[in-house]
Amino acid sequence: MPTVARHGPIEPELRGNLADFRFRDTVDIEALPFRDSPYWHWLLTCRHIGVHRPDDRSCNWTARIMTKDRRYLQKCIGPALDLGRGRIGSDEAIRRAFEWFDTGEVQGIAHSARPVGRMTSVNFCPVGEVYSVGHALRDYTEWTKIARSKGGHYNILALINCHLVDSLIHVPLEEFSARNLKALAIKVIETPPKFGFARQMPRVSIDDLSSDELRRRKRTFNSLVTILRMAFQHAWDNAQISSERPWRCLKRISVNHCPRNIFLNRAECGRLLDECTPALRKLTLAGLYSGCRIGELSGLRVEDVGHQIFGIHVVAFKRSPARFVFLPDEGMAFFLRCCDGKSGRDHVFLSDMGKVWRKQHTSLFRRAVAKAKLPKEFVFHGLRHTYASDLVKQGVPLEVIARQLGHADVKTVSSTYGHLAEQFREEQIRTRFSPLSAEQLAESRERRQQLDALWQSVQGDSWRNYGLNQPSSLAMRQSRVQTCREVIEAFKDSQAT
Repeated sequence: MPTVARHGPIEPELRGNLADFRFRDTVDIEALPFRDSPYWHWLLTCRHIGVHRPDDRSCNWTARIMTKDRRYLQKCIGPALDLGRGRIGSDEAIRRAFEWFDTGEVQGIAHSARPVGRMTSVNFCPVGEVYSVGHALRDYTEWTKIARSKGGHYNILALINCHLVDSLIHVPLEEFSARNLKALAIKVIETPPKFGFARQMPRVSIDDLSSDELRRRKRTFNSLVTILRMAFQHAWDNAQISSERPWRCLKRISVNHCPRNIFLNRAECGRLLDECTPALRKLTLAGLYSGCRIGELSGLRVEDVGHQIFGIHVVAFKRSPARFVFLPDEGMAFFLRCCDGKSGRDHVFLSDMGKVWRKQHTSLFRRAVAKAKLPKEFVFHGLRHTYASDLVKQGVPLEVIARQLGHADVKTVSSTYGHLAEQFREEQIRTRFSPLSAEQLAESRERRQQLDALWQSVQGDSWRNYGLNQPSSLAMRQSRVQTCREVIEAFKDSQAT
C-alpha cells in the first residue's frame, strides 16, 4: 500500500531511515574528507541530516528540507566534533533535526514528507469481487518478484505506478479493449517525463512534440504494452478470465530506431577525465576501455580481470548473458593496476567514499560533464556509445563490436552506429581500389586539388555529423509490428519519424 504524504508533525514510528545511518561514531565523522558541501543522509523524502566538514576548524550537524517550490533550506543544529565548543551525539542531532522539521515555520513551507524507500508493490488495494486490471498487475508483479532480477522487478513496478495506476487500474479485465489501449497511448504521448522531485509538467499536444520526443514516448508505450500483455496472459493462465481478447488486443507500435550521434572524441574524453573525482575517473576510464554498462562495472571483481583471457569477464546483467570483453594493452594495464593490492572477491571499482557504486555516479558525472563543457545530454551510458563509435570509425567489423557489447546479433549495432561505418566504407573505396585505366588514373592526378576539396567538403571536420546527411535508404526497414486500428488513430497526426 502507498504511504500517505504527511504535512503535520512526523510520528516517531515514521522517523525515517536510521538503520544505515553512517554518522553515529565520531571515528566515522573524523574520517570524512574536507569539502564545501555537507555529507547528507536521507531520513525521509525531503528531510535530510548531514555533516558539514569544510576544514579542520569546523564540523557541524546540518538539517535540510525541500520546500514546496523545490528549493533546499538547511539549518546548523550543533557541532559534530569537539573542536573547542563541545559536541552533540548522533541521537541528539537527529532529535534536534526532527524538532526543527516539526516547527510551524518549516511545516508551512516544506514539501510533504514520507519514509524513504523503494516501492515494493503496485499502488492498488484489491477490493471487490470483480477481477480488474489492478488485480492482474498485482498478481503478475508478485510473480516477477520471484522470476525477475531485483532491478527488473523494480522497473516494472515503477512503470505501472507511474503510468497505469491512475487510468487503468480499476477497469474490469474482461472489459478491457483496444479503446482502453488508445486512451493509454494518448496519455503516454502527451505526458512529459518526470524526473526526481521535479514538478510534473502539463500535458503537451502530440502536434507540438519533436520526432525524438515522440520516439521516446512510443518506446515507453511499448514497454507498458509488454507489461500488460504478460500480466493479462498470466491472468488467463490462472483462469481469472474466460476471454483472450484483453491480451490479444495489446499490440506494440513500430518505432524507427534512432542513430546515436552524442558521443565523445578523444580530446573531449580528456576534458571529461580532468573534471572527474579520482574514483569517478577510474570508473569513466573503465567505461571507455570496455564499453561496459555502469551496473556491469560496479559488479566487477578482481577475479574477473585477466582470468584465462586478455580482458575481463562480465557476469550476466539485465537480459544479457555473461560474456568476455577483450581489451587493448593500455586497457588491460589499467584494469590490472586497479586490482593491485586487492583479493579475488574484492570489487575493482569503489566510490570516493569506499562504497560499491550504485547511483552515486549520476550527480558526479553530470557535474563533470558541465565543467568539461560537454553536451548536457551526455550521461554515463554515453561512454558505451563512445566506445562503440570509435571502434566503428576504426573499421572494426560490426559483428565484433556486437560481441564486445553483449548483443545477440548485429541488428542493434547496425541500426545505432551503422551510419558511422559509411564514412569508413567511403574511405576504403577511395584509397584501396586497384587502378583500372592509366588514362583515368592520370586524369585523377590532374584533378587532385579538386578531388581533395570535394573530399573535405563531404567528410567535414566532425565525423559525428557525417551520419546526419545519410540518405533514407540507409535507415532500418520499417518494423512489421501490427498495431490495432485504434492505436494507429491515436498516432495518425504525429510527425513523420
